[in-house]
Amino acid sequence: MRVTRVVRHTDEVSSYVLQRVDGQPLPACEAGAHVDVYLPGGLVRSYSLCGDPARTTESYEIAVKREDNGRGGSRALHMWAREGEILRIGMPRNQFRLAPDAPHHLLLAGGIGLTPLVSMAHALHARGASFTLAAFARSAQHLPLTRALDHAPWRDRVQVHFDNVPSPTNAATVVAQAPAGSHVYFCGPEGFMAHVRTACQTWAPERVHFEYFSAPTKTGTDAAAPADGDAFEVVLARRQQRLQVAPGKSIAMVLQGAGISVDTVCEQGICGSCLTPYLDGAPDHQDMCMTEAERATHVAICCARSHSPTLTLDL
Repeated sequence: MRVTRVVRHTDEVSSYVLQRVDGQPLPACEAGAHVDVYLPGGLVRSYSLCGDPARTTESYEIAVKREDNGRGGSRALHMWAREGEILRIGMPRNQFRLAPDAPHHLLLAGGIGLTPLVSMAHALHARGASFTLAAFARSAQHLPLTRALDHAPWRDRVQVHFDNVPSPTNAATVVAQAPAGSHVYFCGPEGFMAHVRTACQTWAPERVHFEYFSAPTKTGTDAAAPADGDAFEVVLARRQQRLQVAPGKSIAMVLQGAGISVDTVCEQGICGSCLTPYLDGAPDHQDMCMTEAERATHVAICCARSHSPTLTLDL
């Protein structure tokens, strides 16, 4: 891919338009999709597409906030990705899809969490669906993608809420005012996500959709769960192979150590790159990217443990 345009939106956020070097069409993407971007130093990071899904065969657009205290991916992208630069990306994946039908769709964005929700707003507008996009930011200077919001054909569906005003509106208030039967979609930093999840705790699970930037901080007995969990055995059904997963090791690490190629990006259970079908056993799911229906058939091998002595994978 070639970086064909870079736009600086705030002091921390820039967007990048990517097109194929050979000029061929790109795979079409649904709203909510993300791609893995391969960066210098062996870094791989997932970023949501924020453009109009109807135009994704022409180009992909991502918007990235520079996190100076993060894991290094956003800093690398901001420093290196200039117009004309060539980079490699993975095939689009989507763990954050719009419901096919709902009386109303409520899109809630905390800061840079706006990126996938802009794409959703384009898709909902195109299908004539009822929706509201509420964006929350510390101030007007911290709101990303302002230009996209101001010039969108659906700008009359947008609410913008800032923290630095008298009596600021919080996301829970917007949730409480949602029409009956609404589906809610939210993305943002950890505190924002916890706030909205609490506000939606009485909603039916199938009406609540979310995507995390990073795995939520664990507290109490959950904090050391992956490292302190009991050892268990992974059975690879198609390979007829059995491997021990020790405390402090993930299934993905053990598979990689045995020379088995594993697609992992976030290694936190949020991007869905490592989802693997399982055939038997009782996984201890610790991901934040699957629905309960998906957990009945798949496991995120970067973070899951096992309640049962053995876990059989379709590998």
